[in-house]
Amino acid sequence: MFEFSLDRVAICAVDQAQSPDGVPVGAPDDFHLIVKTAGDQFRDWFTRLCLYLVLQDEYERESGETVIIGTEYGNFGAMAGLQRTAAAKGRLMSAQYFPNALTSSASAFVNLAIGATGRNMTLNAAQLTPVVTLWQMLSALSKGSSSTGHLLIGDVYSPEALDDARREDAALRCESGVAYARLRAGGDYSARFDFWQEDAASAEPFPAGGRAWAVPRGAAPEAVAEPKEHLGRNGAFITADFLRMVQELAPGGSAVVECRATSGKRASVTVTKRSS
Repeated sequence: MFEFSLDRVAICAVDQAQSPDGVPVGAPDDFHLIVKTAGDQFRDWFTRLCLYLVLQDEYERESGETVIIGTEYGNFGAMAGLQRTAAAKGRLMSAQYFPNALTSSASAFVNLAIGATGRNMTLNAAQLTPVVTLWQMLSALSKGSSSTGHLLIGDVYSPEALDDARREDAALRCESGVAYARLRAGGDYSARFDFWQEDAASAEPFPAGGRAWAVPRGAAPEAVAEPKEHLGRNGAFITADFLRMVQELAPGGSAVVECRATSGKRASVTVTKRSS
């Protein structure tokens, strides 16, 4: 059981199609005012969205903050761009470029931008990423080394990432977007995690992106609203829905998010609003 407080939830979704200036369709109007362009040649759009969401959040920053990113394809675009550039120039790839194109470069850029010196992690748990990433964040906050944590979950699908994702399921929707939450050590909520392997005989349909629902305190099962579901691959959208449900909970109420991997592994987290 973990305890925490939740200060902010946001999501930024973009279309993979790009405008003539290279900006994805749907990027916020103030995007370059916040992210700026210094060092931009080393960033892909996943890194830029992560920076936008964190830098847009105005609060009194601390040095020991934690940044944890959950993503399947994350900086895939940066890695692919590095390889395309090398191929076009007929050169072997130089080691000097790798720090800017690793699959964890988004978290490095975020850490540098806000001066965070706490835990820094990028993880990929496929369809279970929303639950596993939140688990890692709350684990970090519970150890007391950081009082503030930045949680970023999602993907921006480069052409290479789309090709790879469609090898597994060609019909599965891949929408680009990143969800963001700022959490801190506190006692507003408690969280309980569950991980299990579903019964092999289970034929229950389950949305690829997960599902989330809220349970008012003392509510009968029939009184619980229909869960929100996301059919696409990107866990950013169900994460944002879930965390917004958490923000709206009355004391004693709970919100649940559940995800399912292709292998049948399942994971869920139940967050309960504590009484004041």
